[in-house]
Amino acid sequence: MKRICATFLVLVLLSSSQIVFSNSNSEYYHKILQSIPKEALSNGRLGVVVKSLTTDELIFQYNPDKLFVPASNVKVLTSVTALSILKPDYRFKTVFYSGGDVTQGVIHGGLYIKGYGDPTLSTQHLETIAEEFKSLGVKEIKGGIIVDDSYFDNIRYGKGWKEKWKGDVFSPPISALSLNYNTFYIKVYPSKPGRIPIVALEPKGTNVNVINKAITTNKGGRLTAVWLEGGKTIKLDGSISRRTPSYTLEITTRNPTLYAGSAFKRILDDAGIRVEGYVTVGVVPDWAGVLYTHFSDPLYLIIAEFNKNSVNIIGENIIKTLGATIIGEPGTWEKGTEVVSNFLHEIGIKDSFEIFDGSGLSLLNRVSPNAITDVLEYAYNNQVISLKFLNSLSIGGVDGTLKKRFRRSEVEGRVMAKTGHLSNVNALSGYLFTKSGDVLVFSILANGLGSKATSFQNSLLGELVDCCGRDNIRDSSL
Repeated sequence: MKRICATFLVLVLLSSSQIVFSNSNSEYYHKILQSIPKEALSNGRLGVVVKSLTTDELIFQYNPDKLFVPASNVKVLTSVTALSILKPDYRFKTVFYSGGDVTQGVIHGGLYIKGYGDPTLSTQHLETIAEEFKSLGVKEIKGGIIVDDSYFDNIRYGKGWKEKWKGDVFSPPISALSLNYNTFYIKVYPSKPGRIPIVALEPKGTNVNVINKAITTNKGGRLTAVWLEGGKTIKLDGSISRRTPSYTLEITTRNPTLYAGSAFKRILDDAGIRVEGYVTVGVVPDWAGVLYTHFSDPLYLIIAEFNKNSVNIIGENIIKTLGATIIGEPGTWEKGTEVVSNFLHEIGIKDSFEIFDGSGLSLLNRVSPNAITDVLEYAYNNQVISLKFLNSLSIGGVDGTLKKRFRRSEVEGRVMAKTGHLSNVNALSGYLFTKSGDVLVFSILANGLGSKATSFQNSLLGELVDCCGRDNIRDSSL
């Protein structure tokens, strides 16, 4: 005997394709079943688990233990692990060292900058740090700027990432010292028709050469920017209309560590602090003295950006930070995913996942709907991380990657979830707050169903929102 929600019960027998459901409302159940794409019924491309957190009852399951490519639903595992192990108030740091004596406002022996995995360091932060240097009386740096990214290994791209993705803004190279999510901007301004447009790089000091083959025209067209072999030069091509005020291209840096150092060198110069020497990569020596330490926002705020807007670099920096913190430096994908796996085992989740990165970009990742719902249930019931984690998820029709979804529907404002999209992958996992006051945890993973997966997700949540208060629970023998 199990207590089952009479409003919605569909149980799938995994040993066959037969679907068994209650006869108490067959018309309703058939309506739900008809929303499952036919392709999913024949080839197992869909996995679903829905459970009530109010009554602890299983409501719906279909291929609950089948492994799927989860795309960005991996972020659920990364987030919950990081919040549990590092804690919500953990802050990443970036440390600035003097390589020698500091006398009369002059730093001798060079300025060392060591990154400890902060994925959120920005130009604005560096400008504030430059002002702090000025307030400390720093006027000149002799010996250049030496950037240190040794807190992580030097593997920039994850295992299982498509080659063609590498270098796209959603899959930047990973480094312990990052700036602006490891992207920069090419700003293009039109000139007179027939002439090349004006080009500017943001932030200033970006260590990139631009070969400008673009042209200004009366009608305009399309601009493209392509890295040339060697990773130091970009070719700008295409056309821009003379009537266009400006056009911006976002580009991923090929060398994030030098990019951060070069940008800071220019910022120091603009602040009136002279830097004598070059920007180079090195390791902070034992004798170096700490000049300044920059701390990031607390982890729970970074996790909110990570999940709501699905920022992949955050997940990869978190994974490598977990590895460096728990297992030892340098942080690697292997160490970080081992930490996540061990944590999931500790909370009772075994043999239903295999992960290779922290963001979900890897096509080698495999997770079952049961594993994700178990992690979501753990997070919901954990007093330390519950609110921080839930508030990191997108709200249907309100914000994040769900801002334009579920609008003007009964689900709007009632679903908090993490989306996941890759080629032929569509995932949605999170919480649904029903009209009756129940809280449902769900995971819907689809591989190879295209837009039909989204339609099914919308239909299923639209039906579930009317589910499952205690008045609707009864005993049913299966």
